[in-house]
Amino acid sequence: MVLLILSLLFAPAARAEELAAGLSKDDIKISSSFTGTDLVLFGAIENEGGASIGIVQDRDVVVVVRGPGTAVTVRRKERLGPIWINRDQRRFVGVPGFYFVASTKPLAQIADAATLDRYHLGLAHLDFKLPAGAVMAPVDYRNAIVRAKSRGDLYNEQPGGVQFLSGSLFRTTIALPSNLPSGTYDVNVYLFRKHEIVTAFGTPLRIGKTGVERFLFKFANDLPWVYGLLAVLLAALAGWVSALLFRQRQ
Repeated sequence: MVLLILSLLFAPAARAEELAAGLSKDDIKISSSFTGTDLVLFGAIENEGGASIGIVQDRDVVVVVRGPGTAVTVRRKERLGPIWINRDQRRFVGVPGFYFVASTKPLAQIADAATLDRYHLGLAHLDFKLPAGAVMAPVDYRNAIVRAKSRGDLYNEQPGGVQFLSGSLFRTTIALPSNLPSGTYDVNVYLFRKHEIVTAFGTPLRIGKTGVERFLFKFANDLPWVYGLLAVLLAALAGWVSALLFRQRQ
């Protein structure tokens, strides 16, 4: 969010054009029947007075949706004879639980690598932090996180996913999978002109569990040891009941 504010101070041109954007829904509840959903983001490029400007030329729009950060441990497996074992591991903090980026064209054509790195725009430019004092991890550990999240539809990059409808109006569709993590998401929209950020806009997206799922999620996070103990006891009870029923049938 600090980077978003700083981007507004980049150039005097940022005061001549502004972004306005909104989501079709900014509060999503996840229940047991949730199978994913699509959000639509609409936006417009306006002049300093708030009026929509005419046909946009030499402008590009990048939309980023970033989920709450989590800690992730990546383990490297190596083969030892007939079995595979964990040889080395790296722990990362602040890894986005969800990351979506859409743009009017490929990001490499919108900005240089330094700008993309600074604002973490694109899967190749995500920066995963290491715990204090940790040794710098090889890039393949980072790439393993991106691959795993992408396979689970939690990371997605869509060049050309932002489309101008008419004049300065634009839209994009954000696909949210069923395995979304709960929390407050940051939705940021960046306006580029000639490879430089002109202005930016940010809004929150709240995603939370409801019903029984919310109770279990809160219970597991607030009292993890109690939750784990109950899970073991229930599993043992289910096994005992199954064995008892099996003996009765014999």
